[in-house]
Amino acid sequence: MRTRLLVLTGMLILELGSVLRAGEVTPPTPPANEQPNGSESFDPAALMEKLRAERKVDQFAFIVLGDTKHSKSFSGKVVPYIADTLKPDFVLTTGDMVEYGGGPNGADFWSRLSKEAGADMRRRPWWPAIGNHELAARHILNKKDEQGVPQGILDGAAAFKKFYSLKETYYSFTFRNACFIALPWPAPKGESMTWLEAELKKAKDARQHIFCFNHRPFYTVGSKSLGEVPGKPNNVTELFGKYGVLAMFSGHDHIYYRTVRDGIPYVISAGGGASIYELKRRAEALPEDVFYGQSGKDYLYVNAAKKVERKSAKAEQFVCVLNVDGKSVKMKTLAVPSGEVWDELELAK
Repeated sequence: MRTRLLVLTGMLILELGSVLRAGEVTPPTPPANEQPNGSESFDPAALMEKLRAERKVDQFAFIVLGDTKHSKSFSGKVVPYIADTLKPDFVLTTGDMVEYGGGPNGADFWSRLSKEAGADMRRRPWWPAIGNHELAARHILNKKDEQGVPQGILDGAAAFKKFYSLKETYYSFTFRNACFIALPWPAPKGESMTWLEAELKKAKDARQHIFCFNHRPFYTVGSKSLGEVPGKPNNVTELFGKYGVLAMFSGHDHIYYRTVRDGIPYVISAGGGASIYELKRRAEALPEDVFYGQSGKDYLYVNAAKKVERKSAKAEQFVCVLNVDGKSVKMKTLAVPSGEVWDELELAK
């Protein structure tokens, strides 16, 4: 009899206090036998230090992807396309890179991820945002902490931090003229909200490009409910506007969606390999929005004129590619592995 799956909801919020900035001294890698299944940690901060030493100008490229969950498409198409064709300076992931990161089986899933993408994760920095599946456990454990949070959730957070050699599940780092901020699951609150505003202010004062990334989106046309994604401004999005965030990247709803709300581009890049979701909320799209997802038996790409530009019977994977050249920042969304350009947006001139 198959064990029932535990799905982490927004009721289980992990508020964690301290911050990792990649520009500071990073903690030593824990001994190998403390890692999931004995694997060495994948330390993006250490790789970023090498990149900083090599790169002396404000010219670099990074990609954004998420929601892979051990699919054959991720290991067979997406990772090779990153490694052999795109060859970015670094990667941002928007969460759910494993199926279940916590509980007694969590180590097996982290080990699978290391086999799927480990070679490239040791070649270039892969900076992660934590998702609900990183925290979720396949088995519901009876043991809880003093706040009543199931131990499997805590195991997931600990494994996430060990796997990437991070101090906390939310953090920031800088590279050249840009700041990157990974938000907590499901959203900043309390102490992490105070931390977020401090990071945004610091980046704005330094006149850096500001990119934020997380798992749960703020706007969607996909399948997530209004309870999860209200699709309206809140105290977090107000901070994005106040401090001039250049773009906010998310995952969770397995679609592509690009919208601009109150001057801030919000992008769902969740085409890393997991199944593509239905466009159940497409009526909420603004006239200039662009999106891709399932509609009935077909998969549709809808352009900024709200016209169906392409229709296919099979789902496609995709990634966002961003090129920074001084003050200029341009984004392209590419189908994988064809390289077909789905969307283009100039974020800064």
